Amino acid sequence: VVVATEEEVRRNPRARSAKLRAWEKS
Repeated sequence: VVVATEEEVRRNPRARSAKLRAWEKS
């Protein structure tokens, strides 16, 4: 899954940023 779920973001906000950056590059 490219976009982190809300639960993932709550636990680790940085995970969402990393996934967004990886998605933008692809």
